[in-house]
Amino acid sequence: DTGRNGVEMVCADRQIWRVFPILAAYIGDHAEQCLVACCAENWCPKCLVPAKERGINTRFPPCDQTQMTCTLHAQATGQYPPKFIAQGLQPIFSPFWADFPHADIFTMITSDILHQLHQGIFKDHFKKWCMALVGKQDFDARFCAMPEFSGLCHFKEGISKVKQWTGTDHKQVQHVFLAALVSAAPHLDHIFQSTIVLKLGYPM
Repeated sequence: DTGRNGVEMVCADRQIWRVFPILAAYIGDHAEQCLVACCAENWCPKCLVPAKERGINTRFPPCDQTQMTCTLHAQATGQYPPKFIAQGLQPIFSPFWADFPHADIFTMITSDILHQLHQGIFKDHFKKWCMALVGKQDFDARFCAMPEFSGLCHFKEGISKVKQWTGTDHKQVQHVFLAALVSAAPHLDHIFQSTIVLKLGYPM
């Protein structure tokens, strides 16, 4: 109601104004994003990519809030629309955002920096790709050979054997990752691509 009718609030100038608060962004990890998007955790909370096709180089249409609300309502009333299964939806029939004015929850879900960038793009894809390109033993040796420096973590045993990673660990590795890759990568294109990925995950 406040988004449509407004609510009186005391502003910074000590005057009482009628404001219309609206939902602008939703911050949460991947599990929370899927819960809010009413989909299973192995589906994308923002677009209609099938679960088994995630990661392929194909653009899929974004989720449509109006259509999803209709699909959830149809499932709740026993109509069992095919889209409910085809889009990996969960039986969350009264999402909190359904009646919010000027709100499209699928455009308001922000990136999960830790799980999607640091652990997803960097650790699960990019780091493995570089290790396969250079070789685990050689790559570890390059991290071991780096001199210690104040403010940077020294990976004296390399990085291939590290099992548990924190957000801080990812940032420390990304600080020196490019230095370990230079002269080891077969082509300059690999260095250029690495620079783009590292700037995406941790702007320097």
